[in-house]
Amino acid sequence: MHDSRTNFALAVGRFISKLRATDLELAQALAQLLPSASSLRGEQAYSPVPVDADSRMQLVETSYPVHLERPPIFSEPINATLSSVLKEWASLDVLLREGLAPVRTLLFCGDPGVGKTLAAHWMAQELKLPLLTLNLATVMSSYLGKTGNNVKAVFDHAMSRPCVLLLDEFDAIAKRRDDDSDVGELKRLVNVLLQALDDWPANSLLIAATNHGELLDPAVWRRFDHVLQFEAPSAELVAQFLADLPIPPTSCKQLAILLRGHSFSSICQIVANARKNSLLQGTDLLTNLIKRAISVRKEDMPPGKAYETEMVLMYLEGKSRREIAAHFGKTHPTVSSVVKRYLGE
Repeated sequence: MHDSRTNFALAVGRFISKLRATDLELAQALAQLLPSASSLRGEQAYSPVPVDADSRMQLVETSYPVHLERPPIFSEPINATLSSVLKEWASLDVLLREGLAPVRTLLFCGDPGVGKTLAAHWMAQELKLPLLTLNLATVMSSYLGKTGNNVKAVFDHAMSRPCVLLLDEFDAIAKRRDDDSDVGELKRLVNVLLQALDDWPANSLLIAATNHGELLDPAVWRRFDHVLQFEAPSAELVAQFLADLPIPPTSCKQLAILLRGHSFSSICQIVANARKNSLLQGTDLLTNLIKRAISVRKEDMPPGKAYETEMVLMYLEGKSRREIAAHFGKTHPTVSSVVKRYLGE
C-alpha cells in the first residue's frame, strides 16, 4: 500500500537529516535512493470500492479528473492557507528528504453553501488527484458496529492509492463522545475515526467538512493540521463573483452590496434564475438580477420594513430621492438613509 512506502520514505528522511551532521556524503547517497514524489503519487490501482454489507451500495463516490468551470473565490485567509498547502505538496520531494511531511489533514467549518465542498474539489483539481467523497447515507448503519466497520472500509480503500478524501457532514461520524444517545456505539465510531486519522498517509490529503463544529469530539480537533473557518462572502468577494456577468461595474458593485451575507450557493441560484427569466421573457438581465436580489433582502426584513427594498428598487431604476420620498410619504433624509444602508451610497 502506498501509505507504507510513504512512511518508509519519511523514516529514511528523518535518519538522513540526523546523519548529515556526522556523515554528509553518506546522507547525500541515501537521499538519492528515496522514492520520488511522482512515484509516491503514481497511478497504482485502488482496492475494490467498498460497499455496505446489507444494502450493497458503494460507500464512496469517486471523481477523476476533477475540473471546475471557474476558479473559486475565497477570502484572503482561506486563500493564503490553501495556497500554502499546495506549495508544500509541490515540494513533496524536498520535504521527504528532510523527514518532513506536507499538510495531510484539513478541517473546514462553516454554514452550508459558503464554499467548503467547492474548496475540496479545487484542491483535488490542483493536486491532480482523484476526489473520494464519503457517502454518508450509506456509511451510517442502524446495526451495532456496522457504521464503524464502514468508516474503516472507506479509509482502507482511500489509503490504497493517493487521493483527496472528503468527509462531508463530518459531525455525523465525529460527534462528541459525551452525547447521551447510544454512547457505546458512538465511542467505538470515534475511536475508529481517530485511529484512521493518525494513520493517514503523507501523500494523500484528507478534508473533513462540517456545518456544526461545536458537535465535534474535542480529540478530533487535534488531528488536523489546519482548521479553516468559512464565512459568507463579503460585498467585495460577491463583486468578484459577479464580475463575469454582462452588467456595468457600478451595477455589479450595487448588486454585491445587496447580496452580501448570502452564500455563493444562494447567489448562484439567484443569478441562474435571473438569467432564465431574462432569456425566456426577453427582459433585461440587470433588472432581473436587481429584482431577485431585492426579493431576497425583503425576506430578511423585519415586519413593517419591506417598503425599504421597494425604495431601493425605485432608486436603482433612476427615481430621485425626492420622488421616492413623495411616493412613500417619507422624508428625503429617510430615503437617503435607506439607500446608504443598502448600497453604501
